[in-house]
Amino acid sequence: MLIILAFVFSTLMSCNGDEPQADYAGIIAGTYTGTVTTGTGTAGGITTITKRSETSVDMDIMAGSHSLVIPWIKVSSVEDNVYILSFTITDKSLAGEVEGNTLTYTLASGVLTGTFTGTR
Repeated sequence: MLIILAFVFSTLMSCNGDEPQADYAGIIAGTYTGTVTTGTGTAGGITTITKRSETSVDMDIMAGSHSLVIPWIKVSSVEDNVYILSFTITDKSLAGEVEGNTLTYTLASGVLTGTFTGTR
């Protein structure tokens, strides 16, 4: 009986909800090189993802001669090796995905929309 109680107690203690969260941001951090496509054409692009916390990142975006920094992008996971990026503020949004070493996202700001695809 004592062994059963010890097992139940240890099981309850391990399910306390304080388990550490996976480090999604650390997994996807790095520099991705690819292209940016807008309504006016395509240009070379580089996006650097920097870990801010286990579930948020900052993105440094270079497209042609333009640069942009987006802080506090939320990172979540839908399955092994697939991570979702999301950011929304007023009329600006970013929706993306990292699968393996490939980053794809769409950035919308007012009437301007661009899509980046690149690899790390």
